[in-house]
Amino acid sequence: MPMITVEFTEEELAVAKAHAASLGKSMRAHAHDIILADVQRAAFLKDADKTVAWAMDVFKDMPKGMR
Repeated sequence: MPMITVEFTEEELAVAKAHAASLGKSMRAHAHDIILADVQRAAFLKDADKTVAWAMDVFKDMPKGMR
């Protein structure tokens, strides 16, 4: 399985491990979940931007009080 290596200072690693443990996760599982959540968030925001642009185009010719 492909993997990545991430470098931390000793202090960063200690607090990150403690946080992952407080969530009941290993550091590896927590890092995995965070990266995928960020990818999903970015995809959601991209689609939201497209939807807003579409809605603005649909309603651009409506009377001002109805926009």
